[in-house]
Order: sequence, then structure tokens, then C-alpha cells
Amino acid sequence: MKKPMISILLLCFVFSLFVSIPAWALTTVKVGALRLSSTAPIFIGMDKGFFEAEGVKVEPVWFKAAAPIAVAMASGDIDVGATGLTAALYNSIAQGMKITVVADKGREWPGYKLTAIIVNPEQWKAGVRDLKDLKGKRVGITQMGSTFHYILGNLLEKKGMSLGDVKVVPLGSVASMRDTVITHQIESAFLVQPHITAVEKEGKAHVLLWAGDHLPYQIAANFYGEKFMKNRSGAVAFMKGYIRSCRYYYDNALAKKEGPQYQEVIQLIAKYTEEKPEAVALALPYMDRNGELYAEDIQKQLDWYERNGMISKKMAATELVDLSFWKEAMTQLGK
Repeated sequence: MKKPMISILLLCFVFSLFVSIPAWALTTVKVGALRLSSTAPIFIGMDKGFFEAEGVKVEPVWFKAAAPIAVAMASGDIDVGATGLTAALYNSIAQGMKITVVADKGREWPGYKLTAIIVNPEQWKAGVRDLKDLKGKRVGITQMGSTFHYILGNLLEKKGMSLGDVKVVPLGSVASMRDTVITHQIESAFLVQPHITAVEKEGKAHVLLWAGDHLPYQIAANFYGEKFMKNRSGAVAFMKGYIRSCRYYYDNALAKKEGPQYQEVIQLIAKYTEEKPEAVALALPYMDRNGELYAEDIQKQLDWYERNGMISKKMAATELVDLSFWKEAMTQLGK
């Protein structure tokens, strides 16, 4: 009787090894990110166990600004960075910082009302309805070389204009952009949700246009540091967990707008961002279902920043993009 019992116990033990990976066997990956809705797949992967299922324990390192994330990656303090694509970041890479773009983290995309140019009521009453109507007027952004600066320049070019046709005013923060418009200190500025809905509801500003409807744009990405890239198995395992998280986010928050899973994702994002659920629901960014980078857009960004004197040298996207980790993860996961 004892031998069959021992055999059963051994089989149960072996089976358990395939069902779950013990904590001591997990690879710890330090991920630097901001507490934003665009970090949703990271939040989901940690809470739903998608990373652990791939043998990875994510150790989040929260930042209050984007720039320090790249610095922390370059110094090896974090393994993965999740942040916006700016001139400052590209310049750091141009100057030798060893970090590589590997996956999607959020895009401006048609139908997703996330970022807008707003105008004050005085301008609206005066008939300002088109970007061309801002010629000679002030447009607030956070800082020179920011994602807002890039969006503005490209939108103007689509209208046959240039940055020289408006007065670009760096205001430092989203709150400052909002406040200077609603107090009539400036004619227009960029703003993001949920602030846009609030100022419109109060009649303090009007939306001139939504960026995503006019400029599909890879606004943020995930990066690997030099040391982590050398840990091939760990880097692919993290990517597998990330892709699974992106699929859960897409299927239950973007493809659906109701139901228990949708509410679960909203509540989860609210927990990490400390935003109200109703505010989160207004600002769900578009992300590719498989976390695939909008790779061709990277070269477009590099060329634009170089052409406008915001990065120090001409660069090829192949110098900073490596999709091999994503491709290998996709092959292992299947579609």
C-alpha cells in the first residue's frame, strides 16, 4: 500500500512544478514606470500573475517624471523602463546611453480622445475653430522637445504651416497648461484627460482638436537596459508576461466597454494611479493587443527631431529598436 501512495505523492509534486513556479525560482526584474493609465499592462501583469507565470517577479520602481527613468536604466538601477519618447531621450541614446526600444506602451490613435489642443472661451467666441486660426497666437506645451512639442509641429505641417507660425510657450506641467488657458493668460495649450472633460463641462475651455484623430503616433514605449538585454531568457520571459497583459487590457478594456472584466481593469488602474474610476474610464490609451511597437513611426520621429534641431545627430531607428525579444516571445506564446 505504501508504494502506490509514494508514487501518487511524487506525481503530485512533479505536476505542481508545471502548474506554478516557486517564488525562489523567479527572475526579479526591476521596472521603472509612472503611475499612469498607459502603464496598465504592467499593473495587470503584476495583479493577474501573468509575469510570475512566465518565471518573472516584477519589482516596480515608481517615478514622478519621465527623464529619471532613462537615467536609472543607464546606471543599471532598473532593468526595464516604461516612458514617453522625447527629444531628451533620443539625445541620451545618441550620446551613448545603452537602452533599447522593445515594445509598445501607448499611442495617440484615431478614435481615442486622450490629448487635445484647447482654446480659451474668448478665442472660441472670436471664431477660432481650426489650427490655422492659431497663427501668430501662443500655444502652451510642457517643455521644448516634449511629446506635445512633437505633436504640435506635425499637426502644423499637415496644415502647411510650421512651428514658426505660432508662439510656442513651455509651461512646465499639465496643470500649468490648463490653468493658463482657463485664466485667459494664454490663447491655447495642450491638455489631457480627465482634465479636458472637466474644463469643457465647466465652460472654461473648448477643444480645438484631438491629437489622435490627426496624428497616429507612438507616444511611449518600453525599453530594456544593456545588462537586461544580455539576460536573453529573462528578457523574453518578461516580454511574454507583458504581451499576455496587453491582450487582457485590450480584450477587456478597449474591445469592451462594460462587464465585470472591464470594471476590474478600471478599478485596477485606479488603484495604482490613485485616480477616480470615472476619470480612468475617460483616459484609456490605445495599445496594440500584442504590445507590438509601431516601429516605422520611430524613424519618423527621429527625422523630425533632427530636422528641427532637437537631437544632436541624424539617427537610424535600427540603432535603438530591437524587436527580437518581442518576436521570440510571440513565437513561444502563439497568436
